[in-house]
Amino acid sequence: MGGILSKVLGWVGKAIAFPLLVLLVAVFLWLPSLLIEILPLPTRIRVRWSWAIRRGFWNLLATVKFRGYKPMKIPVPGSPLTWPRWILANIFGKDLQKIERVPFNTIFPKIPIPNIMVAAYEIIVAEHEPADEWDWKFKFFTWVQVMLYWLFPPMQEGLPSIDADPYEALRQAYGKRHRKLFPPPVMPLELQGSPDLGALAVKGPYACYLKQYKSSQDDPEWDFEHIESADKSGDLYIWDFFRDLARHEHHDGVYNLGVTVLFMADRGYRTVKPVRIRSERGLSKPGDNTWEFAKKLALCASTNHLSLVRHFNGVHLAAGAHIAIATRNWLFPDHSLGRLLWPYIFRTQQSNRAVTLAQMEEGGDFESIFSFTRHGMCQLFEETHNQYEFVVNDPERDAQRRGIVGGGFDTPTQSDQREVWNLMFKHALHYISLYYKADADIAKDPKVNQWIDDLELWIPRGIKAVKGGTVTCDSVARVIACIMYMVTVQHEILGSFLWNYQLWAHKQPPRLYRDGRRLPLDVYQRLVNADFNLNVPRNALMPDVDKQPYVKDYSYLALPDTTGADTVLRDFQTQLKTLEAKWREDPWSVWRVYPTLLDVNINA
Repeated sequence: MGGILSKVLGWVGKAIAFPLLVLLVAVFLWLPSLLIEILPLPTRIRVRWSWAIRRGFWNLLATVKFRGYKPMKIPVPGSPLTWPRWILANIFGKDLQKIERVPFNTIFPKIPIPNIMVAAYEIIVAEHEPADEWDWKFKFFTWVQVMLYWLFPPMQEGLPSIDADPYEALRQAYGKRHRKLFPPPVMPLELQGSPDLGALAVKGPYACYLKQYKSSQDDPEWDFEHIESADKSGDLYIWDFFRDLARHEHHDGVYNLGVTVLFMADRGYRTVKPVRIRSERGLSKPGDNTWEFAKKLALCASTNHLSLVRHFNGVHLAAGAHIAIATRNWLFPDHSLGRLLWPYIFRTQQSNRAVTLAQMEEGGDFESIFSFTRHGMCQLFEETHNQYEFVVNDPERDAQRRGIVGGGFDTPTQSDQREVWNLMFKHALHYISLYYKADADIAKDPKVNQWIDDLELWIPRGIKAVKGGTVTCDSVARVIACIMYMVTVQHEILGSFLWNYQLWAHKQPPRLYRDGRRLPLDVYQRLVNADFNLNVPRNALMPDVDKQPYVKDYSYLALPDTTGADTVLRDFQTQLKTLEAKWREDPWSVWRVYPTLLDVNINA
């Protein structure tokens, strides 16, 4: 009954707010736009002035959202709710009960994806987030944003392309108001001049895609002629976007992203270099007049796949949501492992709901920025969701799975990631040893077993590739390290880290048009604002007292016992600072994910 009451009151609030929102849009946006249409102006002037109003409004909204987002102190799990949340929990039925799972299109009926399962507190009324995550300001702003997508969309037909100079295009889209809040991106060396796919294959966000070529599993029809000194059994590697991206509906006038890149290991220079690219334009090789275009199309495919499949479908929906659900259901509020994981899962459901509405509803960011129509995007999410591999969060095992260990070339990003993961694994193992003196002790803990079983059941393809077959201190520490790594490193490098990569749309556009034109102004502006808001200040893995004065570390979340868990949590901060100092001794690199860049959870 409480859930129904909550739903009814929510609709009443929206019914009151919607006419006011329409009135404001009519006065400040529709009326000026109508006057421009009525005035006897040249078409070019009319388009420019209309775009100035639209761009100005959405840029203002983006900067207001950025400025208004502040990191919050993560409460101790199970601590008393503030009085508004107490009312919410006790009168409106949002108590901290067990979380169920329902199909995606139950919570989001306008998004036709049935096979992805998401959290549900009140199945009858499709409530999504628990009381301690509920934030009416955040929910209201998201609702306003989605309504504005419909009332005054950020997109405008008939706009010209962005400037041919990438720095001028960025200057026009990323103005002074933006730059006061966050610095503009830096173009990586790998994208300057002719993009260096070989360097991008081992450094930075796209390093996750390189895998060893196996003719029995991969495209066997490569033209190997003139690929000198290549041993097909070990020297060849690929990026394969064909399997995931080729079949789904693209926007009219853009190239299909079913692209595969063949690389060859160059042991002399300890790198890899691209030697063939296969796309809908056919086979390209270095020296062909289609080679530069083929490289741009490969980067277009990689940036689409990274944002849609690896980031949101993988980290947020396939893994992050279920980790948060399982941890709340079995380890909340006072299990020792639940306390360790609490900062990494806090507000996951609230964040996922808001991001889904803003990016996947009709007119959302994904269909407006990337190459796929809304129908194609939904198909892509539905088909790739069950292919998610949790082992990608164990850099060493993932590298072995992809066959890039001992290939005779350097893998700087993978090496960095392995170093961070090992630090997290040792931290998790040390913490576990405080509460479990032997493997038999943790194997007999029913809560841990139920938590593990939940993850194995609901994360696509399970977690056995990381955990193995039995529950031991080592196997549980591996799972926890993978969770910590996924939430911090993976989420960073697949999301806000793209700031220095994705905005150089001349090199790696989210769409590549068949008629040769560059991105339209509205598509690029929306990309800039979307990536800008990925960089809002969040709760840091290494709290900065200047930005988060209410917390020095997360040791206050430890159980009030005598095990010394709070000391272990503080020691972890010291280890992170040591790693940061070590990496800062080297010249700064745009591709390196420094610990100070990492957030402690995946909140939007």
